Amino acid sequence: MHSTMTELVWANLSAEEFVANLQMLAIQSPAANHPLLLAIERGEFHDMGAALRDLLSQYYFYSYRFTQYLTAVSSRLEQPQHRAALMGNLSEEIGKLDPAHEAELRQAGINPDDVRYPHPLLFRRFLVAVGMDAKQILESKPDVATVAWIETFHGVCSTGSQEQAVGALGVATEGIVRFMYAYLLKGIQKAWPGLSIRDRVFFDLHAMVDDDHAKVLRQIAVDLAQGFEGRMGLAVGTLKALDARKNFFDHMHARLQRRAEKASQAA
Repeated sequence: MHSTMTELVWANLSAEEFVANLQMLAIQSPAANHPLLLAIERGEFHDMGAALRDLLSQYYFYSYRFTQYLTAVSSRLEQPQHRAALMGNLSEEIGKLDPAHEAELRQAGINPDDVRYPHPLLFRRFLVAVGMDAKQILESKPDVATVAWIETFHGVCSTGSQEQAVGALGVATEGIVRFMYAYLLKGIQKAWPGLSIRDRVFFDLHAMVDDDHAKVLRQIAVDLAQGFEGRMGLAVGTLKALDARKNFFDHMHARLQRRAEKASQAA
């Protein structure tokens, strides 16, 4: 395991080894294991419901655009077979399930009928269940850190090289989401223990079974990692996306801590 992305780019590794090591760096990064995520997992906020509502209202600005990011990355891909593979991810994002995926969902205790919706609608279902209005959220002003994250990430996906786009969406996003959402899911279970799996299925889906998207993008990354320039592009895209997500979490952590301190003083 190489200690930095720079060392990794210059290392004498096969394409498969390079992508596997790059993915491990992303999984071990602060973006995937941020102190805010750890605090949520442990239930450290006095009012967990308020903390999660605040965080996830901002996260929704990013999440509901996800099909736009997928489409943008697809437009950057030069090989038809890569674009076709990514379109399979897009079909699942809009709620289409194949028999294999249905079986996987059932094995995880998830009713496939609860998942046959575009993923933004699954997120919206959760928001409604915890007393939030998705339309009202999108009509409000997002935090500056939220806008910075979205603009940075979308910029890499839509104007970066195909390697940068795949690094950002694949290694640094789909490749870490399973781990990151596991933290959020544990916090959600603490804040709302009576919430049904159907209402929180967006998070169960991504934390437990939604790994096929990462595999598709990982194989595309391997194909693009045959030479130095491809590896550099994958590493740069990965780093940009990880840093943008970490920056968002940094600001949200500080924001939630300030609000918790004010609430404690008011009490």
